[in-house]
Amino acid sequence: MLLAAFLILNTILLLALAVLTTSFFATFRKVPKCAIPNSQLPRISVIVPVRNEEGKVARCLESLAKQDYPDFEIVVIDDHSTDSSGRIIAEIAARYPKITVIEGRESRPGWLGKCNALDHGTPHAKGEWLVFSDADTYHHPNSLRDAVGAAITYQVDMISFMPVQELYSFTERIVMPTLLGSFLIGDPSNSINDPKSARSYAYGQYIMVKRTTYDAIGGHASVKDQILDDISIGRVTKERGYSVTACDGRPLYTVRMYTNFSELWSGWTKNAYAIINCNIVNLIGIAILLTLWFVAPFATLTTAAFNPQLFSSAIPMPAVWLFIVIQFVSLIHWYALSTPFYKGLEPLCLYFFLLPLGALSVIALYINSALCFLTGKQVKWKDREYSVDSSQRVSTK
Repeated sequence: MLLAAFLILNTILLLALAVLTTSFFATFRKVPKCAIPNSQLPRISVIVPVRNEEGKVARCLESLAKQDYPDFEIVVIDDHSTDSSGRIIAEIAARYPKITVIEGRESRPGWLGKCNALDHGTPHAKGEWLVFSDADTYHHPNSLRDAVGAAITYQVDMISFMPVQELYSFTERIVMPTLLGSFLIGDPSNSINDPKSARSYAYGQYIMVKRTTYDAIGGHASVKDQILDDISIGRVTKERGYSVTACDGRPLYTVRMYTNFSELWSGWTKNAYAIINCNIVNLIGIAILLTLWFVAPFATLTTAAFNPQLFSSAIPMPAVWLFIVIQFVSLIHWYALSTPFYKGLEPLCLYFFLLPLGALSVIALYINSALCFLTGKQVKWKDREYSVDSSQRVSTK
């Protein structure tokens, strides 16, 4: 009986995963092609903080400098990089007059490094709209035009865009789909678009906000010590009465967050526990769900194939196989809907069958992140050390 109940429950949970993911994409706002005449387009300032991005920053700045947009500037903050990023930025800025380079100021106690850099660089921007973009992004030529067009079409004060993730290493392809794919059910109906809903967040790789709105909320000083600065600034903006939305950013840009296991592990360790609100119950819940969604179906299939008597004594085998088929159809549906957001990963490729490994890795990552938060252990990121408490506030070393 327990085996039958487990099989039924697991099937229901996988159906729920498929339904919630379907709901997310069905209600996800699209980015329309901008039809606004050049003469009516506002001036845009793109602000890019850079620290130790020597392998990515050139691509980012080149793609921004080549935007099909009539009136924009790029403000780059060189945030005391310890690699060759500063030299690369200077070389590119010399070729593109639209790029202004600002030397970052020293770190300040109680400030997240990125917030400190943006707070320093933003006063140099002159645009009516501000775009905050990370140095690991690549922007298609239509990016700024269609982004501001979407903001004006949806009549919002802040808009952000979910990127296509570039996954080229084995580790990225194993871990990122399981980690990011499970985030999609965090707001399955995209309630961020409902002004009556308290839910709000932003995709930190690409945030566009009216300058007047940004100044009114206090800019990045309002979230200076928040480890999840992007989610926090989206929340603060909506709490202050401004409209916030998030859109499908696939037509606009891609991002290469991490290139190896060490970067991925450190980067998500500083964020993962905060994403689940620093809550032990949530940690246990996410570990159980990841196991049931991405490990249990493969374990059930293997058991049914090689040890069917374990099931047949309690459940007719045709029923067992029916449940297994439903589970894998649900899992394949989730994977197929998610993979268009991953460059370098195709639906139903080899990596689909490695989902159990990805899930176990993500669970280990969540646990490691929780231990760092709860013990105050320092996490090193871009040659800076942070510790984060249960209120998601950082302290720096």
